[in-house]
Amino acid sequence: MKTTVYNLKNKRFQKPVRFALVSDLHGADVLPVIDALKKADPDYILMPGDIFERLDNTMGEAYDRALLLLKESAKIAPTFYSCGNHEDGATRSWSLKWKNSTGKRQYSPKAINDIKSSGAIFLEDSFTVKNGIAFGGLASGLIKDGSVPELSWLDDFCKIDAPKVLLCHHPEYYKKYLKNLDIDLIVSGHAHGGQWIIFGRGVFAPGQGIFPKYTKGVYDGKLIVGTGLKKGSIPRFFNPTEVVIININ
Repeated sequence: MKTTVYNLKNKRFQKPVRFALVSDLHGADVLPVIDALKKADPDYILMPGDIFERLDNTMGEAYDRALLLLKESAKIAPTFYSCGNHEDGATRSWSLKWKNSTGKRQYSPKAINDIKSSGAIFLEDSFTVKNGIAFGGLASGLIKDGSVPELSWLDDFCKIDAPKVLLCHHPEYYKKYLKNLDIDLIVSGHAHGGQWIIFGRGVFAPGQGIFPKYTKGVYDGKLIVGTGLKKGSIPRFFNPTEVVIININ
């Protein structure tokens, strides 16, 4: 695992701010992640999905690791968490066959209570304002008809007269739904860096297909995609896992 640093400029932030982006844990060891976060000393920690493998009544080691990450992150800095497709049960993305076809999120009361008790702020198609910055979380749309995310709440989010940060697990939503909205920073994961990086470009990402556009790095000065923290069952090539640090001046 590496720590990747991006430096951006945005005049809407009244003072310098440092964000940490942590995504796609998928049951990986959290201790190196926690250590990296402590060293980076961010002002805020952003977790846009697939931190938990699922949020139903299935608990286990991966669940415990994810919950530990939330708890320890919240001790370091205000931590904001939104769900990806795995939390919704919409898995098997490499075969493009989504497991959960009910159209409803099946979060267990225990899981939601654990998250809210962790100290992290849970954002499910919702937003909050902290220290003059608006934070929103756009949940995955993969369990819904047409796989379209819930977008209606973004109107109110974009009207807030403050810098706006959106957690959005799916980078493929950017061009279709988010690019032209008044949002200052969007952070994503899901693509796992394109899994294999050849000549500086990812090979495949769920939702984007072969040679996807949004897999790693900064796009249009406001979308940042992290490669995530889990190596996965398919080996990565030239594509290390990462914690991303975003400095805005």
